[in-house]
Amino acid sequence: MPKGHFIRKHKDTHQINGVKMSKLKHNRIRAFEAMLPQLDERERLNSEDVAARLGVSGVTICSWLKVLGRRLLNNNGRTFYSYNKTDWANTVAPIYKKTGSVAATAKAVGINTCTIYRWLANSGHLVRKYRDRDISKYKFQSYR
Repeated sequence: MPKGHFIRKHKDTHQINGVKMSKLKHNRIRAFEAMLPQLDERERLNSEDVAARLGVSGVTICSWLKVLGRRLLNNNGRTFYSYNKTDWANTVAPIYKKTGSVAATAKAVGINTCTIYRWLANSGHLVRKYRDRDISKYKFQSYR
């Protein structure tokens, strides 16, 4: 790059929850935070509806919520649960060893089957099904 040319970058002069940002972005996020009780709690809008109302994209709304450490109450019908994962090894693993089934463990604990399967596979209690497949045994269609 020739000498004397430089790219102007925004100055990280403000921060919210440890995220550094420019004054312009900071002011926009704070204005959004002030409108959030009206949009979220009273009108129960999801991120796409909030984005349409404010004239920004849904990704922008999600990133602003992430910076603020908030989550909208309306999640398009999806329900988010907060599980206490600290003692899963003491609660879920013995039930899985006793039943031998992920579905039975999930029903006994009251958590989604996919969540139990993922936790058991990531912690090493369960070997994922796709590990024992060998690609040399597959029959591929020959293309001409």
